[in-house]
Amino acid sequence: MKLHSTIVFCILLLMTFMSCQQQENLISVQQEDGYIFGTWNAPTLESVKHARTEILNSIKLQNQAGKNSLTFLTDVAPETLLPQNGEIHDWVRSRKPSTYNPKTLYVDRFIPSEDQITIYKEFGFQSQAEMEYQSPKYESVPFILLEIFDMGTPENAFGIFSVNNYPNPKFEWVGCKAIISGKYIWFWKGKYFVQIEGYGIATGIRNGMVELAKVTAKKIQDKPQKIPLLELLPNKYIRGSERLWTTHWLLRHVDKSLPKIVPELEDGASGVFAKYLPKKPKNNRKHYYVFVIKYPNVAAAEKAYTLYRNTLVQEMVNFETDPNADSILIDQQVDY
Repeated sequence: MKLHSTIVFCILLLMTFMSCQQQENLISVQQEDGYIFGTWNAPTLESVKHARTEILNSIKLQNQAGKNSLTFLTDVAPETLLPQNGEIHDWVRSRKPSTYNPKTLYVDRFIPSEDQITIYKEFGFQSQAEMEYQSPKYESVPFILLEIFDMGTPENAFGIFSVNNYPNPKFEWVGCKAIISGKYIWFWKGKYFVQIEGYGIATGIRNGMVELAKVTAKKIQDKPQKIPLLELLPNKYIRGSERLWTTHWLLRHVDKSLPKIVPELEDGASGVFAKYLPKKPKNNRKHYYVFVIKYPNVAAAEKAYTLYRNTLVQEMVNFETDPNADSILIDQQVDY
């Protein structure tokens, strides 16, 4: 196995390496086996080193365990998972199920942005089924829309789920923990992503949404799972900030505040990041990022790492090297 190589790229608010004792804005990247990982906008060298140590240890443990991807048990058409009449108290179907494929998703309704459809497709969307539910308590008017998306893999299902996540969310113990936000409930389980929308704010409607979520989750036989790639990130990130992406387009759309220069992905690669709070926030510093990207093989990781390193160096005019730390220090004042 090729010994890991390390180069830490640092983007600094101040001009010299000695400024690392003050507030900083560090970008680091390292390659290990088929992974590259690092930080964006880290506040101190200590936070960079901590992330590096934690991720290296986690990669070693995960490689020893030999589990780097998820499998799934339930593999049925989404429409078969839609709850039937009599399965939810006081709520029944209002019509026949509607189904969609990648070419027809949402063609029959107004969508504010085409990106909302593209995100599903970028995450490997396979098919979708939906149903509206009504209750005599609400004059038998449809007040709940349940959508079930087959995303192909559990990782893709988590990916689209993570797009809807937000820091420190409210949740219910449904699926792999369902998020409740405004008029929506979201959860993922197995290779399915489930979205439930309430057309009203009444307590009875919200309770009906939760019951629909529980019945749907029970039909998916897979046990709640954790994403192996996400398990490589250091603990104590801001819950709800974790994101997974599989294409460069997705990375740009899941968080628009990321640096302009980021690693490139190729087919078969996927990445995760999460936000972390500095130990001693300064100058209104709210968070920084730690990321891990998994490539199909070591050669692909080496290629992506080299390209990222070279692109950073070419874009940064003012930089200096620190041979003791094997790092490149770059002036944050340079527009990158």
